[in-house]
Amino acid sequence: MPAADVKSLARIRDPWRKGGLAAIAVSIVAVAHFITPAGLHGWHWLHILFQKLFYLPILMAAAWLGIRGTLLTAGAVSAVFMAHILLNWGGYRMTQADQIGEIGSFWIVALTSSILFRRERRALEETADAHRETIAVLASSLDLRERETGMHSKRVREYALLLARQLGIKEGNTRESLAMGALLHDVGKIGIPDGVLLKKGGLTEEERDMVRLHPEHGASLLEQIPFLSGAREIVQSHHEKYDGSGYPLGLKGDGIPIGARIFAVVDVFDALTTSRPYKAALSYWSAAEMIGNGRGAHFDPIVVDAFLRIPYTELHGLARRYGVDLGEG
Repeated sequence: MPAADVKSLARIRDPWRKGGLAAIAVSIVAVAHFITPAGLHGWHWLHILFQKLFYLPILMAAAWLGIRGTLLTAGAVSAVFMAHILLNWGGYRMTQADQIGEIGSFWIVALTSSILFRRERRALEETADAHRETIAVLASSLDLRERETGMHSKRVREYALLLARQLGIKEGNTRESLAMGALLHDVGKIGIPDGVLLKKGGLTEEERDMVRLHPEHGASLLEQIPFLSGAREIVQSHHEKYDGSGYPLGLKGDGIPIGARIFAVVDVFDALTTSRPYKAALSYWSAAEMIGNGRGAHFDPIVVDAFLRIPYTELHGLARRYGVDLGEG
């Protein structure tokens, strides 16, 4: 996986960067306002236009920075605007009174917009939490149906997020998609008959083909849910292999979505380290060796290297919280 791929997917909503953009907006508007002199001339309309644009950085701050950042921005705008008033103090008194009143309007707009944006953010967060809870319940019901997998979906979600952090993906949409995709990766199995899904012995070729359709079935189920578009990529591609020998589309290398490349490693790791009716659980060290052996064939080499750098104690503690013992470290 190219470093640029990780960096582009690891972009975070940096408040310092957004604060800097608001400050730049204040500076640009201030300079434009100062260099277009006031007075009864043909360009006075442009001077007034730039004066009104002082509201722009205030609204930017309200959308990005919360109440404190918005008030700081309003203070900066007011200071710049007051300097403009003082430099032109010899003008008309009515104009001066109007300009001083405009400073008051900066603060009114700052307070009102920051409160409204905060209320909107809170509503969106509550909606997102409700979606997460619904998806977690759905994932639990899928795990319950496949009784031998236990809390598989929740474990692989936590493993995947831990691995993403090791790769430098710490915030943003990629982690959210990875968490949702990990929980829902086997949602397509809902269409597989119990006689096939829960069969104790080996599967026939026809039954294997039926099971291999579950990534496409799952992706089809999620297709009409826009906020799960990133998760859908993981659902559809979590059985693809780095060398192109996977299914359903035979994707290869960086053509496989990064979330699916991350998930493939932790999905196999969890399958190896948990007991099933047809096999005993492997220790962490045996599973890690098998993951390493799949480097460049089944798995993205960079993702494998990052997984093997995760301290054993972190994986062990996480696994125990979800019902699995990885053995002695």
